[in-house]
Amino acid sequence: MFYIIAGVATLLFILVIIVFKEKPKHAPSRAQSLSYALASPDASYLSSIIRLFKNVNFVLLFISYEAPGGGGEQEQRSPHHCVAASLRERWW
Repeated sequence: MFYIIAGVATLLFILVIIVFKEKPKHAPSRAQSLSYALASPDASYLSSIIRLFKNVNFVLLFISYEAPGGGGEQEQRSPHHCVAASLRERWW
């Protein structure tokens, strides 16, 4: 079962990498089109991801979320679900 889920997740990841476009053909708003016009030409999706993983605070946050649950089913263990559950108990 684990191998099936891992295969599907890997396939979806590869599809996102292949299909994901850097920018849409037409900007959704005037402000976004201005942002596209003023953006530096070296800004890309890959460089943003690399810059994100060079950020020590992000790496620590990423490890703290992935380490306890192994990364697979983190949605059941993440803090925002715990907070939501405690609020449900308190208010409903």
